[in-house]
Amino acid sequence: MHEGVLQFRACREFIPQQSSEALNWSLLLRKDTHSPPSTSAPTFELELHDTATDGRGVGRLANGKVVFVEGALGGEVITATLLNETSTMADAQVVSVSKKSDMRQKPPCRQAAQCGGCQLQHVTPTSQLTLKKQWLVQTLRRIGQWPVEHINSAGRMLRCEQGITSRYRQRVRWHFNGKELGFFARRSHSVVSAEGCLIVAPPLERARAELLARLTATDMSDVFRAAGLVDMQIEATALKNETVTLWLKDVRCTGGNATEAKIRDLMHSFVKQWNGRQIDERGFIQIGHPDLESFSIAPQGFLQPHRDAMELYRTEITKQLKALVRSPALEALQNKRTWTAWDLYCGAGAFSDLPGKVAGNSRHVTTWSVEGVSAAINALKWNHPSLAAQATVDDVREFIAARVRAGELPDMLMCDPPRDGIGAPTARALATALTKKTTPTVIVWIACDMASFARDTKPFLDASFQMHSLALFDCFTHTMHAEIISIFWYPGAEVK
Repeated sequence: MHEGVLQFRACREFIPQQSSEALNWSLLLRKDTHSPPSTSAPTFELELHDTATDGRGVGRLANGKVVFVEGALGGEVITATLLNETSTMADAQVVSVSKKSDMRQKPPCRQAAQCGGCQLQHVTPTSQLTLKKQWLVQTLRRIGQWPVEHINSAGRMLRCEQGITSRYRQRVRWHFNGKELGFFARRSHSVVSAEGCLIVAPPLERARAELLARLTATDMSDVFRAAGLVDMQIEATALKNETVTLWLKDVRCTGGNATEAKIRDLMHSFVKQWNGRQIDERGFIQIGHPDLESFSIAPQGFLQPHRDAMELYRTEITKQLKALVRSPALEALQNKRTWTAWDLYCGAGAFSDLPGKVAGNSRHVTTWSVEGVSAAINALKWNHPSLAAQATVDDVREFIAARVRAGELPDMLMCDPPRDGIGAPTARALATALTKKTTPTVIVWIACDMASFARDTKPFLDASFQMHSLALFDCFTHTMHAEIISIFWYPGAEVK
C-alpha cells in the first residue's frame, strides 16, 4: 500500500519538456474536467439501485445505459442532469434529491462539494463501513471470481472496525499553485484550500497555515510568479513529537526545465531549513509506534496514514496468529523449534517483529524482511537490530521466484503489497510451491485495495488454503478506501 498512503488526487499524466507544453499543461490545470451544469441543462428523474465502489450512485437511463451519479446513493430518487454519455455508459450530476437514503448526512466539511480528497462525506460514518463491507463481498465475487462457498464463508467471518473519523491523517500531499495550498478539486486539477480539513491531524493543520504564509510572502511569491509556477507537490508528515516535516515531491512551471530546477533548488533549501533537526544524522524522522519507543522512517518513506492504524493492525494480526498457531490443525507447526518467516514489502518494519512475538521465546524465528527501497531497509535495521541480518533490498517478485526455485519456503508469510498487489502469476506460483511443503504454512495478507486482494488471494484458495480470519478496517473514513487483513493457512502436504 505504499502509494496508497497518499489518497488525495495527484496528476502525473503530463510531464512538460518544452515551455509551450508546460503552458498547455498549466491551462489544463485550471480547467475543470466536469464543470457544474448550466441552469438551462435538461434534467430528468432517476431512481438509483446501487452505490458503486467509487462512491457514486448507480442507475439506468431511459435508453438502458448504466449511469453513475456522483454525490448520490443507492435507493435514492433524484433529479439529475447529464454530464457525459458514451456508447455504453453515462455520468450525471445531482440537482436535487426527492427520496433520501437513510445513509445520507450533511457533509461535515465545508469543502466537501469541491475537494477531491473525500468522496463519502455525504454518508454517515456507520453507513460508510456498511458500504465498504458490501463492496468487499461484491469485489470477491465480480473481480476475484471467488467460488460461492468461499464468498459465503468470508461474509460470515468478516469483521469490520472503524478508526476515529476525524483529524486522523498523519501524512498528506498538498498542492500549491502560487496562491492556494490544498488538494485537487473534484474531477479537476484546480487547487482547493485545505484550511479546516476534516481529516488531517492538528499538527498538520497548524503547519499548513504557517507554510502557506511563508510561500505567499512577497519574496517567494515573486519568484513563483516569475517562474510561472503551475503545481508544487509537498508531502507533510506529523512526527511523534507533533512537529511536522516536509518533503518536496514535484514541481511544474511554465518556464521550462531550467526554471523548474531553480525552483527545486530554492524549495530544497527551504525544506531543509523548515525540517531543521527533526531529520537526524542518519537521515531519518521519528514517528509514533505502539510498541517501540523509537521508530524511524525516511522522510519520504511509507507511513500508515491513520494515526491509530499501526496499533489496530498489529493487534489484529497478533491475536489471530496466536489463535491459529495454537489450533490442533497446526500441531506440526507448533512442534517446530525453528521457523522461517517472510515479511514482503516490509517498509521500515511496522510488522516485521510479529512472527517472533507469536512464536514466543521457545522458538527461533529467522525473518526475511524484503523491500525494494534501500532507505526503508536501512530504517528497518535501526528499528529491529535483531532482524538486520536477513533484511534485504530486492524486488519482491524476484525474491519469491528465486526462493521458489531453491525450495526455500517460509512457515509464516506476511505480505503488505502496494495497491496493485503482487499479481496473479506470482501468487499462483507461490501457492503451488507452498502446497508441496510437508509442514504447515500461515499467510498474513494486508491489502489497501479490494480488487488486488481478491485477485491475489484466489490462487491460494484454489490451492486448498483455508481462510482463518478476515477483517476490514476503515482507516480512510470519508473516502472509498479501506484496509483488509486476512489470514490463510495450509496444513502441509501428506507424506507418501
